[in-house]
Amino acid sequence: MSSTASSGARDSEHDHAQKHATSKTWVIIAVMLAMFLAALDMTIIGTAMPSIIGDLHGVSIYSWVFSAYLLTSTVPIPLFAKLSDMYGRKKLFIINSAIFTIGSLLCGVSNNMPELIAFRALQGIGAAGVLPIALTIVGDVFTLEQRARIQGFFSAVWGISAIIGPLLGAFIVEYSSWRYVFEINVPIGILVMIVLGLTFKEHASHKAHKLDWLGTLLLTMGVTVLLLTLIQHSDHLAAPYSLAMFAVAGILLTAFGFWEQRAKEPVLPSAIFRHRMILVANLVSFFGGMILFGLISYIPLFVQGVQGGSPTLAGHAITPMLVGWPLAALVGGPLIMRVGYRIVGVAGGTLIAVGSWILIATGAPHTLDIDAGLLLIGLGMGLTLTGLLIAAQNAVAWNLRGAVTGSNQFFRTIGGSIGVAALGAILNQQMATRVAASGLAAKVNLNSVTESLLTAKARAALAPSIRAAFTRMFGGALHDVFIASFVFAVTLFALVLFIPGGKAHKHAAAHQAKS
Repeated sequence: MSSTASSGARDSEHDHAQKHATSKTWVIIAVMLAMFLAALDMTIIGTAMPSIIGDLHGVSIYSWVFSAYLLTSTVPIPLFAKLSDMYGRKKLFIINSAIFTIGSLLCGVSNNMPELIAFRALQGIGAAGVLPIALTIVGDVFTLEQRARIQGFFSAVWGISAIIGPLLGAFIVEYSSWRYVFEINVPIGILVMIVLGLTFKEHASHKAHKLDWLGTLLLTMGVTVLLLTLIQHSDHLAAPYSLAMFAVAGILLTAFGFWEQRAKEPVLPSAIFRHRMILVANLVSFFGGMILFGLISYIPLFVQGVQGGSPTLAGHAITPMLVGWPLAALVGGPLIMRVGYRIVGVAGGTLIAVGSWILIATGAPHTLDIDAGLLLIGLGMGLTLTGLLIAAQNAVAWNLRGAVTGSNQFFRTIGGSIGVAALGAILNQQMATRVAASGLAAKVNLNSVTESLLTAKARAALAPSIRAAFTRMFGGALHDVFIASFVFAVTLFALVLFIPGGKAHKHAAAHQAKS
């Protein structure tokens, strides 16, 4: 009898382990689909915008299709991350997925540009919770060793979407309607909600919580003012109005920082920023965002405006970076377990700095220089940013993991917004200086120079001497942009030197609690 009972117990344990493994597999699938959804939406819409403008018109406000999404997908991240710590991931994830899916559906049936902008803002609100909470779920479900092994697969989603997004968008626009660029999100979003809803079992705390409404309001207002100023006045960041808005944002964010010291359940707990690993991870994420979004914005301009490449070639110019990222993440995860976060982080920071140097070392880089530099930067990002996200999640208990993951994504996005605006200001200032020095200032303006180089017909119509002069000016100004990006990379390298040493398990929250 005892042998039979023992055998039955073993079978029961085996069945439980099998079910648990199956559940984790489905969670991985749901999370990867959610990441693919968010990543695809970023990469696919650009190819559809000319068709959208042709159909809905409103070219004077079309930039808000991107700006509204950026604003609403950034500002609420800390709030949704905190709510997931308070009430559980599953509920918030499904709610945000539903908002994103509904927003996508409405974008597809928009009748004019204001409607599309409003529905893109709704999409952004959903996206603000989908990606950070998906990454938090990974931290909850998988052990440190498992996360280190599978993180590369999640990173690969971004590389894949960067390659197929523009191609898929072009295919949809050519053979169907631009509306399906948005509608394609709907079945994927529904599938994500069903799979995660059925397979993710969560045991969230049911104690009473008090949301930090004042802190949320101060943070939301401060970040909104900051982003709106960066978005709408990127060409005049030093103008009195811009400086006044930066001052308002600074006051609001400073007040937020003081209030968070007193709040019972702060939306961004100050304790996590006193943790060295998390502080370094967020600062590195900030400068990583500056480099990442800056290169995504300005490398295509160089390829098209200076090298004379086609829009398609320019759109795929950053592919080496987005391919290198997941490749390094696949290798970096296991390395973290062997040598610790610091060695992997310093190796990644070195690759980012060397790759950024390659972009400026030869003056006007050739295609091979750009590909090599971007590949190294991508490899460095895969080692550093992915590894530090794992480190930050590993450093806290469940009730803070959402806030930590959200803050990491929040700092990367804010860094990207500031980086793009700062590099844009450098580009405009340098172009103005070069146009003035060329003696052409009375005949041309900055917009006419860049538009002539970025439009194939206008470029071909220029006299060879004028085209050469315009190309030199634009190339020189972009070279200074890449120098600034190199400065960001050197700063990032300096920051990774402060990553605590030792094996990964030494920095786990559970280990620290026992120490």
